[in-house]
Amino acid sequence: MLTSYWLRCPHAGCNWFGSLLPAANADAWRSATPTTNLVNFECPRCHGQWQGRVVGDDVKPLPLEKMAAASV
Repeated sequence: MLTSYWLRCPHAGCNWFGSLLPAANADAWRSATPTTNLVNFECPRCHGQWQGRVVGDDVKPLPLEKMAAASV
């Protein structure tokens, strides 16, 4: 079962808001219980990417600086 989340794009100048599936780790979302608590998203409007942490049934976006530092 895939899980989508109601999110707002955290990138400056993008006002997109809606329901979004995780962009990576797709196999982790095949069961009813996710096996990971970090998920990646890609905005359908600006194509910016960000990470979030699963907290209960919601996702809390991580600061964009942390994702940039992790990719270096």
